[in-house]
Amino acid sequence: MSISIQKPIILGNFLHGNGEMAWGWWLFEHAQLAIVGDQYRSPRKKIVSGIAELLNERDPNCVYMISTEKPSCGEQLMFDAISWVEDYPDPPEEYSDRQTFINNRNFFNSSYFNLYAQKLGIARSQLLPPIRFRPHVEGPLNGYKRAINSLEGNIPYKEDLLNAINQLSQVPWVHTRDRGRVFYIESSKDIYEQALSFLTGVWSFWAYTCQTEMPQQMLLIVEIPKDLLRFGVDPVVEKTVLQALKILQYVSIVTTTTLILSSDMLYPAPELQFRYKLILQTHDSDLDFTNPKVRQFIDPAVLEEWERGNPNAGIWMDDAASDPHNARISIRVGEKQPYIWEDYEIEQ
Repeated sequence: MSISIQKPIILGNFLHGNGEMAWGWWLFEHAQLAIVGDQYRSPRKKIVSGIAELLNERDPNCVYMISTEKPSCGEQLMFDAISWVEDYPDPPEEYSDRQTFINNRNFFNSSYFNLYAQKLGIARSQLLPPIRFRPHVEGPLNGYKRAINSLEGNIPYKEDLLNAINQLSQVPWVHTRDRGRVFYIESSKDIYEQALSFLTGVWSFWAYTCQTEMPQQMLLIVEIPKDLLRFGVDPVVEKTVLQALKILQYVSIVTTTTLILSSDMLYPAPELQFRYKLILQTHDSDLDFTNPKVRQFIDPAVLEEWERGNPNAGIWMDDAASDPHNARISIRVGEKQPYIWEDYEIEQ
């Protein structure tokens, strides 16, 4: 049975004063948050893990993570949602979001093989012959399967493609005790392997939301490998990451899913119009607090705390705030674990 958790999470305290900083994470208009900070010089990872542990304790079916941090232990789960979705035809004409579903399914398939061609260093047109599939009975992945099987046996990458497409039918997640279900991205691999892994995790989660019949409140935490967001990254990779995140944003709009983007980089949160952002100390990032043009927008008290060696100061940003004083709030986070505001009552 799904458990509804309709209470804010206390992330920390205001830097000026003793008030508590609360996030109404389950509310539709609050359901997208970017947390930006260096993984070593800020408490970003601690905050994200704390939120995951907090909600996982309340509802073991709530938390999902696409993460660069390898689970230390847990039960392996094989998600078959991609193959399940691909065995269905395009939705009937009367479905209002029919074209969105078709576009998303086409995106995942085409992007997967575009990235695979980049990984092999060959043109996409040379990787596979044109595919054919029957949208009235199946998804495009079945067309790719037939195209791969039709390749001559002496093509050196045929076996690799067969293995890759077979792996999509059973995508490994790990059911951990404290962080929910985790899909692991190995960030030590080359950029195309990381991008393929990231895409597979997003594809698997998107397909899982299509497969799930019972309503379920969910939190999805997405940690993107830093190399996929660096300036000058291969445009194929950048375009894929951006569109995959847009699809996750769409999922958070049309389902009871809250999305946290956890990253060393500010990009692409502003471009994706994340309403809420928690900005912490960064390093080797696209957000350089030594730059005077950046510093002028930051509370000097926060900068002073960082310079004193206190990483727990940060800026809470609300891009939809009508009051300028609420658009940027200086806060203290990471000193203790996030916790539920138990006394909160929903206004009738």
